Amino acid sequence: MTENMKERGRRAALAGMLLLTAALLGGCMMGIEERPMADLTDIPIAEGPQAPQEDDWAAYEETVTLYFLGGDGTTLVPVTRRVTVEGGMSRAEAALCALLDGPYTGEAEGYGVQWPDMGQPNAVRRLEVSGGVATVDLPARVRELGPQELFAVRQAVTNTLTEFAEISYVNVLVGGREEGFDLGATASVGTMTRADDPDTAAKYARLEEQRQSGARVTRLATLYFPSADGRFILPEVRSIDLAAGTAIDSLYTLLGELSRGTDMALAAQAFPAPMSYIEEMPEIVWTQDGAYRAIEIRFSATLDEALGEAGLTRAIYAAMLTDTLMGFIPGVEGLQIIIGEEHVTLFSAEETPDGQEIALESALATRGDFASYLGAPCVFYAQGEDGQRLRRLTRAIAQSGQDGPRERLTGLMRLSQEEDIFALPRELTAEDVLAVCTGEEEILVNLSERFMQALAALDAQQERVAVYAMVNTLTEGCRAQVVRLYFEGAQHGTLAGGLELRGALMRNPGMVEE
Repeated sequence: MTENMKERGRRAALAGMLLLTAALLGGCMMGIEERPMADLTDIPIAEGPQAPQEDDWAAYEETVTLYFLGGDGTTLVPVTRRVTVEGGMSRAEAALCALLDGPYTGEAEGYGVQWPDMGQPNAVRRLEVSGGVATVDLPARVRELGPQELFAVRQAVTNTLTEFAEISYVNVLVGGREEGFDLGATASVGTMTRADDPDTAAKYARLEEQRQSGARVTRLATLYFPSADGRFILPEVRSIDLAAGTAIDSLYTLLGELSRGTDMALAAQAFPAPMSYIEEMPEIVWTQDGAYRAIEIRFSATLDEALGEAGLTRAIYAAMLTDTLMGFIPGVEGLQIIIGEEHVTLFSAEETPDGQEIALESALATRGDFASYLGAPCVFYAQGEDGQRLRRLTRAIAQSGQDGPRERLTGLMRLSQEEDIFALPRELTAEDVLAVCTGEEEILVNLSERFMQALAALDAQQERVAVYAMVNTLTEGCRAQVVRLYFEGAQHGTLAGGLELRGALMRNPGMVEE
């Protein structure tokens, strides 16, 4: 065979491959064709693990990068370590706890790193992550650090957490409040971002020079807005311009920014603008017993009527104000909120997401009082427009449960019950989820007899939609991509003729509408 003949053969083969590729791509553009379901009733399926009897999370190991302080405390040094993510923790929480515990002896010697003593293992008081924003609350004793060292610690925490793709911004509070970066705690650091330059001393010097010059400054601030359903508050990071670096200027600026509202898809688009209902300009005052400095805001009595018209409660409004202001205004311990002539000191159980009454100590609202109000966006899958496929929906759920399979299942139930979007049979409740176990590779879900009967009452296509609404929702953003369903501790075959439920069910992206 001559070289020309060989070349023509290669070209013909290449042309054939291109034609085949074009045909395959054309098929993909028309959508994924799913194979008809086969009857698997008589096919033996390997026995899996036992059904869970109580909620459980499997621990696993993760490689993380921790940013400790260099030997002189003015630079950041990355250290790679394997950490154990304990049951129920997030990767970010495991990394943060490892950072705050300090370097191992070998790391300190090998990398020349250090970490200040924070008084106790796992010194973080609370870590919240929502919509790309993390908030860390360090214990109050961290205030004993000098301003420059505290700033370096805050940047180290920020760099460690922004190693994770789900976190872009970090707020580092101390004892539930913004600590500021100067000796008198008068100038705010605000929301922090990742620093590629390891020299924290140089960044601190620039901030201090700005403060002393009295020039206008720009800071990032995290604002909180009520969710569309009025259950939660959601964060939005915004760049704000401050005419002066004083606490009172920051206070007026933030209230003005809240009054502008938000375009966030999950947030309420209409709520009473704070500046429209303030009777007197807010002040920073001492509490009546002289124990604390506080932000005092006096609202008109008409605020209650406006909140009612917007479908919001006093409690959610107070949570919005408190989390926004306490995350940015330095040197204050909380808010005193007055509506008409009433000093607000109590929020009833009916107003709170977790059904727990909130009584404000010393009539002072703090971030800790509203921990249950923070929401986070969560992806759910429900029946699509054609009745056969799934559509992807995003809703706000409690931040504390955003990665929890139980909370995701009850969220699916709410779609059917409150929004008339079919995901699961309407009669199901949280009590029908008996136990959930999240492992590295599989999620095991033990459901009630009533749950099984509700699925059996559906037609075959609805059953398939309901099952894969659960499977895709549970595995969204999760290490485990496989789900096993049990009913009162046992696996069953097809219930409504639509799907074989024995064995493991894999995530089904091909069933989702584009």
